[in-house]
Parts: sequence; structure tokens; C-alpha cells
Amino acid sequence: MKTLQYLPFALLFLFTGASAQTPAEDEMYRSVISIEGKTRTGRADFIRNQLRKMGIGYFTVPFEYFAYRATDTLDLSGESIVVRIGSGSKRIVVGAHFDAWEGSQGANDNGSGVAVVLELIKTLRSQPWKCMIDFCFFDQEEEGLLGSQFYIERVVERKNHYGMINLDVVGTGEELFVGPVGGGDDEFLMPLVRQASHQTKFPYQERRFYPSSDHQAFANGRLENISISVVPKGDSELLSRMTKAGGRIDPKNIPQVMKVMHTPDDRSDQIRPEALKMAYEFTKTLLQLIDDSIK
Repeated sequence: MKTLQYLPFALLFLFTGASAQTPAEDEMYRSVISIEGKTRTGRADFIRNQLRKMGIGYFTVPFEYFAYRATDTLDLSGESIVVRIGSGSKRIVVGAHFDAWEGSQGANDNGSGVAVVLELIKTLRSQPWKCMIDFCFFDQEEEGLLGSQFYIERVVERKNHYGMINLDVVGTGEELFVGPVGGGDDEFLMPLVRQASHQTKFPYQERRFYPSSDHQAFANGRLENISISVVPKGDSELLSRMTKAGGRIDPKNIPQVMKVMHTPDDRSDQIRPEALKMAYEFTKTLLQLIDDSIK
């Protein structure tokens, strides 16, 4: 998840391990532990290794980005990783960026999203699907949504695009935060998102204003999209208010997740396995509802 402001360090959530976890929760939490603190290349290698252990194939979308400025040239390269399952002409994209803000351990932003997408692949890979699902691990989100933009340019077929589900910052808190709602690029997805909310019964908030992440690249192309986070209660409203204000944050009302994001304190000991499970169960339910809606 991209933010427009660097904030001081804070330690907010401690994982106590007091309650028993499901195998999926354990696996996702181990993934966050394994990816935190790694370089961008190390994070990509971790994903590839996990996919090889599953015995599942993938393809990559490499890219190089140049920006010419008055005094120098910005030269960024990257390589997104894509797992494709299912069949049919309609395509759903489930994405999570794997890069981290420089200087951050990158556990919640966005090792959490990576962990959930890996578990979804593991669980759903052998299920029959009427649609095709691209599970995307996007590179260079923090540098301007580059991985998702190049994926759209090189892979997306507009006539077959059914929707994009973005998972970013899903490792702390107890409330699903969905957005940005409205704008004409979620008319297919939102009724199913609300149905998934009804079925899973997790605490749920949806907002028109939502911080920028890879869903924005799809929105810019007028392609169906929605983004999912799991945040502490009350953060949905504060994050929405911050986004509406162009990234400006009221010092008296700083969202809890923002006190850790983009800092060295974004570590796995902040992660709640229960939050990862919420994101996993909600997204799995949503994907099934999408597939059921295809005639």
C-alpha cells in the first residue's frame, strides 16, 4: 500500500500465540516470517520457491521503466510473478505486491498479502473453475504501481477482464476494509463483495476513498477492481478521511496501521494470524461467488 507521508515508528500489535491456530493460519504466518526483511529480489525468490514446492507453474512479466528528469534518469526494473488456474474466457485477477518500502521489514505491507495469495493458490489450484484466475505477485508497487501497470499493458484482455481483487495490508486488526467503492468500475464486483460479507459475517467496512495500491492501475484503465485490507477497528474511517484529504493526516487521528507501515517496525510480531485468515476466507468466498455468477 502506498502512502504519501512517512510517519514515526510505533509498536502496536504483539502476537501472543495464546490461541490455537488452523494449519492455514500457521502456514500464512510462517510465510510472513519468511519474507520479512528480505530484499526485493529475496522476496521474489521466496515466492518462486514456494510455488516450486507446490509443484505449480508460473510465468513472469518482466519490465524496465525509464523516467527522464531535468537532472537525471530514473531507471527501474522489475518482474511480476503470475500463477494461472482455471479455464474459460473470463478472467479474474487476484493481486498482492511483494516489494516493500525501503528501510521497512515489509511484514504487513505487504508480506501479509503475499501470504494470503500463496494460501489461496494452494487451496484453490485443483478446484474446477468456469473462469480463469491470475494470481499475481506484483513488483515495484511502492515505486508507482509499475508491476500492475505493465501486467495490464501486456497481459490483460479488456473484453475478458471480469474483475481485479487486490490484497494489501491484511495482517493486523479485526475489521475488513474494502474500497474504493463507486466510480463505475466496481458495479459487477460490489454486489458479490457484499454477499461475501453477509456469508462470512466478518466485521466489514466499505468506503469510497481508499489508499492507493495496485487496484488503482486497473481503475485508471476503467477495469473492474476492488481492494481489501484488514485493519484495526476505526482505521477504515481514518484511512478514508486521509485519502480524501490527499494523504494529509490529522496528527490527533493517525490510523493505527500507519504508525507501523513504511518503518522498521513493520515486523511479523505485529501480525495477527486471525487477520490473515479473515482475508483468506473472505477472498476465497468472493472468488467462489464470482465463479458461480458466470453463466
